[in-house]
Amino acid sequence: MTLVPGRRSIKRSRNPFSAVLVLWLVVIGVLAFIGSLVMGAFGDDFNKGDNGGAHALSRSAVGYAGIIELLRASGVEVSIDRTGYGAEGADPLLIVAPEPYASPQALDEVVYEGDRLIVLRKWAAGPHNTHRGWVRGRELMPGGMVVGVLEDIAKGTKLGQDAVIGPRRLLRADGSLFAVTGKIDQLRMLKLGKDWRPVLVAERGGVVLARNGDTWLLSDPDLLNTQGISDKATALAGLKILALARAEGDGIVFDVSLNGLQNRKGMLETMLKPPFLGVSLSLGLAALLLAMQAMGRFGPPIEKARAIALGKRGLADNTAALIRLARREHRMVERYALWVRAEAARAVGAPHALSDDDLEALLDRLSAQADLAPFTELRAKAAAAKDIGEALAAARRLYSWRLEMTRERR
Repeated sequence: MTLVPGRRSIKRSRNPFSAVLVLWLVVIGVLAFIGSLVMGAFGDDFNKGDNGGAHALSRSAVGYAGIIELLRASGVEVSIDRTGYGAEGADPLLIVAPEPYASPQALDEVVYEGDRLIVLRKWAAGPHNTHRGWVRGRELMPGGMVVGVLEDIAKGTKLGQDAVIGPRRLLRADGSLFAVTGKIDQLRMLKLGKDWRPVLVAERGGVVLARNGDTWLLSDPDLLNTQGISDKATALAGLKILALARAEGDGIVFDVSLNGLQNRKGMLETMLKPPFLGVSLSLGLAALLLAMQAMGRFGPPIEKARAIALGKRGLADNTAALIRLARREHRMVERYALWVRAEAARAVGAPHALSDDDLEALLDRLSAQADLAPFTELRAKAAAAKDIGEALAAARRLYSWRLEMTRERR
């Protein structure tokens, strides 16, 4: 670098980012954006839901993951639905285990066709301190809290239990033996309301399984949850109950939308699944091609013109544009007529003391001598112009009249 005496040295600054680094930043940003879209659409599907709750995704003592594995091992088709539409268009047995805080209308929001089995809650258990998905400290939930969710479909139903810990004999409504369970702690039993009929009862009294049309109601979840089916006898009794509630050959759908694991299909998920996936990929490819084209420039950049041009011509153009925007062009022709009058008066040497009426009368007499249309008639047509077409016609007549009166054509 050469130093010039009396001048400061100028040091050229270099770009701190290389082209490769910028390209990598763009690629990482695009991938991160695509990943955020995918996670936003399918994030709930990656959630295993093994949080220790009393639902089909839980492997805890109060969950139903164990009975699902047992059913699948028995050859029964089992699925888990998060959307609330799992039984739509089919006839499986829909099993719902609503939370005690769910509203009575929540059961009606689950779309289904065919039979459904409602399993009532029994235990309130807290999460384990060291093992995720485990529970500890089981406590019996109040029966009034549990049956609150049945207010719309089984009004008047009450829930009780006995204090015995041991096997139970389950009988059919006609008194015949249905199954013998293993040890069950404080078996829950129903006191049915109107329109419900008992299907299975405990030997010591109390309804365990009831039915009203296509809706089944199971009083005690220990007949299906993991801690209950750990006993072989209870597991066999639970399988027999499910076989009783579902038609032979039909599958089972466990709904978890009422357990805080709902995943309603949104527009983003729809766009990323067939048949709309092809459209989304085409739009993404088009955006990529546009970005690639924008990276290269063809020729020098075009400077953007000023919004308001400088100089007299720019002022005139902007004024004309403003008049055009206001749709007032036809109003200008009357002003043009006054200018033509002034030019004609100067050309014929009219006295300055004449009034406007006297001046126009003089111009009309001179127009008659020159075999021209009267000026007052031309001015009246200019004032009466309704649109730009009439205004242009009046201006042409005034222009021709001015040329004749000022002798500019000779």
